[in-house]
Amino acid sequence: PEWIETPRVFLDSPWELNETQARDLMWLLLDTMRYDHAVELRAEEGVSVGWDDLGEHIAPREFVIGAPNKRKHVKSWDGKHGRRAKFLAKLLERKGFGADAAARYAQDALREMWSAIVRHDHDAPSETEQLWLTIRDGRRLNPNWYRVIAVTNETVYRCDTCNRLQSVSVQEVCPRRNCNGKLVPILAAELEPNHYRALYQDTLPGALRVEEHTAQLENDKARAFQREFRDGKIQVLSCSTTFELGVDLGTLDTIFLRNVPPESFNYVQRVGRAGRRRGFPGFALTYCRRSPHDLYHFAEPQRMMSGKVNPPVLSIQNEKIVARHLTAVALAAFFRAQPERFVSVRDFIGDWNAPRAVSDVKNFLVNERARLETSLRAIVPIPLHARMGLEDGTWVERVAGTRQGLASEEPSRLVSAVQEIVSDYENVARVEKDSIAQRDYRTAEWARKRADTIAGQDALGFLSRKVVIPKYGFPVDVVELEAAYAQQSGASYSVELQRDLAIAISEFAPTSELVANKKLWKSYALKRVAEKEWERRYYKRCAKHSVYLEWSEGEPEPPMPCGDRAIKQQYIIPSFGFTTNREPAKTPSSRPQRVFTTRPYFTRALVADPGVLHFPAPALSLYRASPGLMTVLCEGRRGSGFYICPECGAGFRSAEKNHKTAFGQACRGILKRVSLGHSFITDILRLQFHRDPPVGADPIWFAYSLAYALVEGAAETLDVPSTDLNVTVAHNAGMRILPIVLYDNVPGGAGLVSRLEDETILRATLNTARARVSGNCGCGQETSCYGCLRSYRNQFAHQYLQRGPVLEYLETLLGAWR
Repeated sequence: PEWIETPRVFLDSPWELNETQARDLMWLLLDTMRYDHAVELRAEEGVSVGWDDLGEHIAPREFVIGAPNKRKHVKSWDGKHGRRAKFLAKLLERKGFGADAAARYAQDALREMWSAIVRHDHDAPSETEQLWLTIRDGRRLNPNWYRVIAVTNETVYRCDTCNRLQSVSVQEVCPRRNCNGKLVPILAAELEPNHYRALYQDTLPGALRVEEHTAQLENDKARAFQREFRDGKIQVLSCSTTFELGVDLGTLDTIFLRNVPPESFNYVQRVGRAGRRRGFPGFALTYCRRSPHDLYHFAEPQRMMSGKVNPPVLSIQNEKIVARHLTAVALAAFFRAQPERFVSVRDFIGDWNAPRAVSDVKNFLVNERARLETSLRAIVPIPLHARMGLEDGTWVERVAGTRQGLASEEPSRLVSAVQEIVSDYENVARVEKDSIAQRDYRTAEWARKRADTIAGQDALGFLSRKVVIPKYGFPVDVVELEAAYAQQSGASYSVELQRDLAIAISEFAPTSELVANKKLWKSYALKRVAEKEWERRYYKRCAKHSVYLEWSEGEPEPPMPCGDRAIKQQYIIPSFGFTTNREPAKTPSSRPQRVFTTRPYFTRALVADPGVLHFPAPALSLYRASPGLMTVLCEGRRGSGFYICPECGAGFRSAEKNHKTAFGQACRGILKRVSLGHSFITDILRLQFHRDPPVGADPIWFAYSLAYALVEGAAETLDVPSTDLNVTVAHNAGMRILPIVLYDNVPGGAGLVSRLEDETILRATLNTARARVSGNCGCGQETSCYGCLRSYRNQFAHQYLQRGPVLEYLETLLGAWR
């Protein structure tokens, strides 16, 4: 501003600067306020912007003269150890002054400059045009006085020590803190090319809005993002497979793939979103990670890019998937007959005190049984008619009642979903009532809004989210991480955090964090349902001999077949899902760390004699694909388990003395140390190798190394994502190589491992596994990497996996194959 004069202190002794140097020095000192966020935020008329809009991790500051008071985010303008005093002292030390004298003169000059600017600001035409704006008892810079000028052929100054560029120089001293370098003049045109300088000199887009489009978003929100992306209101859309099919975006021309898609079909569909209009060529760039799948296709890209798409193979014998479609047909008929029940959960339930949704559906199905069975017989595969109850009418119980399970009466998905939602509503209604009695009206208001959110949910969305009817995605045992803050936050209400239970026990485990819709969500508790208990099972295992045993409460504890002693432990099946607490979701500052992992165990085969194939006899025996019981465990951080409250479900990594419920109320429950688990039936394929392992190879870890080579080889041969399959090692005391159990990573099975019974496919799998461990990944033979055997899900074995012995073994085996 024209009324701000150069402080006289810099023109006199001991500084003795000329007018230009003193003016430049004043500018440098004022600019330190920008580094410290001591700038008031201003925008054009009609635009509201404040420091809060920049995120919680950028704190605004203000300056005061003298020592700062105890208020947060207040700094001293003339602090002895501040960047301004340090720079001024450095100027005097270059002239021969001692450190103490230079520091004293520096503080005196800063105080004089402060007084001069405050005095001159009184001459400003108005308070809003001052150089410094008064904030409480401190000062911030007025941004209206900033000017930005492009430097082209002018002289700039570069430090010969730190290489930082400066637009002004005061006695050639580098103003950067703790740098003793000298500023050297250089023409801007002579500077070496710089990416960021080139960006600033070029025309930048007026806006760059980035959003996500994933299955974690609520449907309306996802559709809004798709529409705004198509209209150009969103410039970058980060997508999962939800954007892979049936989307025409017209002028889209650039696609980045953050990893190699699982199949050629996926690649063709994803890159095919770009370049769909004449005159708009598409560009697709794929980033390859150091995973076995990505490195395999990086070495042979033609396999992914050739356009060869194998027809999908799908088993339609999965009872759980068929049951969902059967239920969908039944409920569609019910809602057509009673459309008023279709609007919201409140309408569907009928009466929260006496819910009649299940009984009304069941009575309708009984009355319409003959008509509906005609439709259902045309939909359900004939081999499943009897098992699904279409021969004797028990399908009605499967939809809206209980059915005879393996050990007990198992409620249908509809019954479980209604029980769960009624329990949720009753819990928050109870919190509201108790809070009013305690005059905690803030909590009472939260509970009332939460109850309204629960009751006002879309009925169809509720039924699909609880896996009563089909929805996008193949997993069948799906649970949810519910956001208890949903009714007060737009971000919360627009997400649907769901995972297959085998994944959820680690990703949704209490204290786990994940990001969705630009917010950080933290799991707090296992969800409870009134009058229902989590299923609990006991287990013990011996890592030395790869033995795993489990049993239910009331059953005798089985002995260890290996003879070793093992600790009896317990795991909970969190089949009702998980929940956050009442704290709002935060803005993430970095990618959340994955703290917990899972490990699969083969529990038992459900078919005594599935039949045996030999390829080539007697080197390899293959037990035909048959149903088997698998268990996936999450044992916490380094096996330390979780401390779960049996009363409210709150979970912690250590034993807390006091804790609160997810609703924020004090709980007196005693925490119990347990693991989290998921037990399911799927198709298993057992392979028994009869040749001895290479000399010196540890039998247990050689079996695991061979197993992980096989599962990656099978995935590539079958053209499926490696996550669709999994593998573990079982126990067999009479074998040098322990049995390897490959299984479909989907409850009920997907018909994948059974394809390995074909000799051609099995041999191709072994060849692909050999290529995995051939050394193209670059690691040594006595170790492994993410390019051959390692993956996120087998972290427990990383230090023991070796590719060299597996390569030697497979070469010997395939060399003898005739």
